[in-house]
Amino acid sequence: MALEDSSAGRLIGALVSPVKTFRSIAERPTWGLALLVLMLVGTVTGVLANKRIDPNDMRQMIEQRMEKQGGGQKPSAAQLDQAAGMAQKWGSIVVWLAPIFSVAAYLIMALLFWAAFRFVAASSLTYKTSFSVLLHAFMPWLIAGLITLPVILSREHIGIQEAQQGLLASNLSAFAPEGAGGALKALLGSLDFFSLWTIVLLILGYRTAAKASTASSATIILVVWLLYVGIKVGLGAAFG
Repeated sequence: MALEDSSAGRLIGALVSPVKTFRSIAERPTWGLALLVLMLVGTVTGVLANKRIDPNDMRQMIEQRMEKQGGGQKPSAAQLDQAAGMAQKWGSIVVWLAPIFSVAAYLIMALLFWAAFRFVAASSLTYKTSFSVLLHAFMPWLIAGLITLPVILSREHIGIQEAQQGLLASNLSAFAPEGAGGALKALLGSLDFFSLWTIVLLILGYRTAAKASTASSATIILVVWLLYVGIKVGLGAAFG
């Protein structure tokens, strides 16, 4: 059996032989195993990283935000203790809800790409195929998660800023100037090696599965990605 013909083989095939793999996916889309491994690795890395967040670093960040929101007035020790406790509680809850958010994000992205290729590129692409292509194009993030795991396990504490930028330093946010605002950090953080790798696979995958031209596929993928970056930068400006 060829690598691209099995669900397990496609996880590797999307990385080493994407054209053949996406051609096979177009003929027989599968998504269960790809979704499972992405959720599993993402959840494990998130939980382990959350347990190692430096509490002093977290407290300092909360204090800075409260001071900023209070017009420069420092919060009392009681207020800071309450806010830190709430942040820790919500953090431990959110990290377990992350798989649900991830699935929702994958479903929405697959829907956006399905609609774009159906109505803009006049493709006969099905939603199931779109979902399968999307998940397999995200395999670079499985590699990123697997590389991150030993990095997390080797650390006793992880700083907030370090966790936000990414422990692998695979994006340009690591080179942000000191005092850079949230918008700039969000923009630089979007220029990530694994993101760019994923974009290339998305272009190849949808070009193959949707039987679209390279130009059409690249345009649709890049427009959606730029919209995502724009939202991310906007949120960074508002809350960074």
